[in-house]
Amino acid sequence: MEIKSERRLWVVLLALFFLGSACTARPWHHDAGEYVVVQPGPGESLEKVAADFGGGDAGLPAVKALNPPGLTPANTPLLVPTTPAYDLGIRSDGYQAVPVLTYRWIDGEHSESVGKHLQDDLLQLKTMGAALLTPEAFLGFIRMDRSVSKGAVLLAFEVRDAEGFRDFLAKVGHMKLTGLLFLDPSEVGAPGQLTWEEVAQLAQGGLEPALLPAEARGLSSPAPKESLVGYTRRVKKSITSSHERLESHTGQPVRFAAYPDGTGNSVLASVMVSLGTKGIFVLGDGGNPFFCDNLSIVRMDVGGRGAEEPLEPFLDTFREARLAW
Repeated sequence: MEIKSERRLWVVLLALFFLGSACTARPWHHDAGEYVVVQPGPGESLEKVAADFGGGDAGLPAVKALNPPGLTPANTPLLVPTTPAYDLGIRSDGYQAVPVLTYRWIDGEHSESVGKHLQDDLLQLKTMGAALLTPEAFLGFIRMDRSVSKGAVLLAFEVRDAEGFRDFLAKVGHMKLTGLLFLDPSEVGAPGQLTWEEVAQLAQGGLEPALLPAEARGLSSPAPKESLVGYTRRVKKSITSSHERLESHTGQPVRFAAYPDGTGNSVLASVMVSLGTKGIFVLGDGGNPFFCDNLSIVRMDVGGRGAEEPLEPFLDTFREARLAW
């Protein structure tokens, strides 16, 4: 009798094992807003998955209930309740993204059109109820530390034609701007450029200074016949000097930077990270999800679009996708 009971128990356990390991037999994520599917890394524990996606210690019991440790084969996709993940922008049908809308005052010829775009865009964003993120909030979002409201965007400014930028500020002096201000420290204070006093005032108003080394220095790739070691040393010397100069003048850590050529490489990235940079930007298209690569954050040149081109195509704040990763 005991042998038959023991056999029945093993049959039940084996049945539960195979049902538990079969994705289609689980309460998958077809019901919107209930579950997301997380593929754990090699040897990653349920505690680690819960810490990253399931609400930490408070959410661990729910994660274990959906994925019984004894019935869940290693390295198989796990079901995680989306209550905390939902707050970070994960849905069962996609995920939240944050566009970085960049306005670049590069020369006097286009400064007026850039300012006009920005004025119109700010009015449209306000009408839409979009939130303008602080750099702190944006960094927390892409590092999966905090949630942001639906439709949130980050503004970024690149100023090489100070006169045009000053004209814009004079027109919208009543409007508070928050975001990033990309600067080449070697240019600040030169004729036609912003002064350090202006940079300090803008920082107090909500625009955090960020490093943008000049592309003209040839930092994007080794020079002809230059060794990789020589190139690396040259990049480190130039970036370190610019970083220290910006930090000393602003009196605050330089947390953000952009690649001089808009794309970057591993040498530039490693040097910037070694100096404490938390996020590095490339030029491109599209919004940044919460699981963004912090060394390749996309900023879009929205201010340089055509006169009749609308803002809406740049506001990709939600990506529809089947999250089975």
